[in-house]
Amino acid sequence: MKIPKGMTEKEVTETINKVADRYAYKFQFGFYTPDDIRQEAFIIAMEAMDRYDESRPLENFLAVHVKNRLNNFKRDKYYRQQKENQAKKNEHNNNAKKFLMDPIDISSVRDEHEDNMRLDDDFVADVEDKELFDLVDTNLDVSLRGDYLRILHGVYVPKPRREQIYDEINRILKENKYEEG
Repeated sequence: MKIPKGMTEKEVTETINKVADRYAYKFQFGFYTPDDIRQEAFIIAMEAMDRYDESRPLENFLAVHVKNRLNNFKRDKYYRQQKENQAKKNEHNNNAKKFLMDPIDISSVRDEHEDNMRLDDDFVADVEDKELFDLVDTNLDVSLRGDYLRILHGVYVPKPRREQIYDEINRILKENKYEEG
């Protein structure tokens, strides 16, 4: 942060806080409380200090800059977010109606996601056992846990990473003398 000549860091911080407080209640909207806006205004003012021209009063410079940036912030976060939320809500409602009219056939789910499942049906049935889940959960490396959970929930994971996780699960099973059947 650039400190103007003739001012201390404390004076600059007080000026920034004064400007942030001025706009905190004017720009609150949606889930953004005055404290959230005050924090945004403070960050905006701190970033603007590098562009401050010392021939102008600091408070005026910050007031104009912060007000303009908060207008942009509110426009970007408020109006566009409403449109996206409404579109998602409409899509959800349309899908719900569609599925009421045409129930999905779950027998083909295994075939459609075969690339994401290398395990045979017997092994998948065994994995559903709580003891096996607990065994894998307690011994699986933390770096693999996120992708492991994605696989369990049917989310796509790249093949090399899937195979790494499968190899690790097989290693855990062998170390704990897990026997199929």
